[in-house]
Amino acid sequence: MRIILDLVSLALLGSLVGFTGAFLGVGGGFILVPLLTLLFGLDPHHAVGTSLATIMFTGAFSASAYFRQRRLDWRLGLLTEISTMPGGLAGSLLTAYVTSKELKNLFAIFLIILALSMIIREDYSRSKREGKKVFPWKRSLRDSSGIEFEYQVDILKLLLMGILAGLASGFFGIGGGVIKVPVLYNLGVPIHIAIATSTFMITLTAFSGTIGHTILGHVLWIKVLGIVPGLLLGTRLGARVAYKAESKILRGCFSSVLMIMALLLLME
Repeated sequence: MRIILDLVSLALLGSLVGFTGAFLGVGGGFILVPLLTLLFGLDPHHAVGTSLATIMFTGAFSASAYFRQRRLDWRLGLLTEISTMPGGLAGSLLTAYVTSKELKNLFAIFLIILALSMIIREDYSRSKREGKKVFPWKRSLRDSSGIEFEYQVDILKLLLMGILAGLASGFFGIGGGVIKVPVLYNLGVPIHIAIATSTFMITLTAFSGTIGHTILGHVLWIKVLGIVPGLLLGTRLGARVAYKAESKILRGCFSSVLMIMALLLLME
């Protein structure tokens, strides 16, 4: 009976993570890591490793949905991953040098920083994203409904920020989307393209980070397999809603959830 209850709980958790991940273009690690710690009793190292392995599936399922919508710029994603994937591997190996308590506290502080950045991001994006590009790369996409997206990004800045996103992904067990989406947006990529492309990048980054955590023995694959069925349902629904959704209200809710989970971790 306990096993069945655990499987149902993991599947429900997967649905929540999948929906959030697909809707916002993130891996959902900021939800998964605290809940694996608080509800399932995993120590922070195993929570981070298991989360990152799960995020591979979140990203893959979400990217598949956005690919069908033709809003996924895979060339842009591959270029960025040149610096993000090595960062993911390095970040995962760095976790071996901190204690479980230190990792939990660092993750809580990281959540607070992300929450605050989401509150101020919109105004910053509007003022900075149209700035001069030193190494401009012009892009053009037409989605499945015929909407044309034209934009350009600074390649050098993109690669430098990719390193930061990769390190955060591997170290904290997140897909890096919470960094990648705002980075792409601030560099000039339309928000819908940024979200879609982020899911593709998350898959690759999480894969590299999972290798490091598997080597360290931090991945509980039984938990991962329990979460995956829920992910499949959640990502499909999240991608459908995101296709036409406004993100302003959800951004505020998203920031609130980050702050609450950070406080719960600090109070534990």
